[in-house]
Amino acid sequence: MTLSFRYQMINRPKPSIPLGGRWVQPRPIIPVTSVGPVAGTWVADGLLDTGADETVLPESAAVTLGIDLTGATTGTARAFGQLVPVRYAEAKIRIADQQEQREWQAWLAFTSVYLRWPLLGFGGFQQFFRVVYHGDLEFVELTANSLYPGT
Repeated sequence: MTLSFRYQMINRPKPSIPLGGRWVQPRPIIPVTSVGPVAGTWVADGLLDTGADETVLPESAAVTLGIDLTGATTGTARAFGQLVPVRYAEAKIRIADQQEQREWQAWLAFTSVYLRWPLLGFGGFQQFFRVVYHGDLEFVELTANSLYPGT
């Protein structure tokens, strides 16, 4: 089965020349839920970002999820074309559309750097799906692939 999500329309401060003067920017932003290892659920809209190395959430999400990042493995992840400091922890990720739900355990990167949206990058998220971006129709499809570890 395939999950399908319409692009969200984000207001622009100026019209887009390449988009024919549109005042909105279509973005592949989808609802995502993270579930902590013991307790806590964090719900947000996440940006499917083909340029993000990993799935990156704000550190405030870790607090809500009940994840203690003290002593967590640290590293850097590429986001916004730059390296940002991260700390890693495992949690469940859940996505759903009108017909289907997917849930899996993944290593997530948490950062103190401001994120307008959590980044649903390759590691922990897109690696588990065949992702098809329909730019002309402004929606994205996610189909679980052979690496998908969840239900």
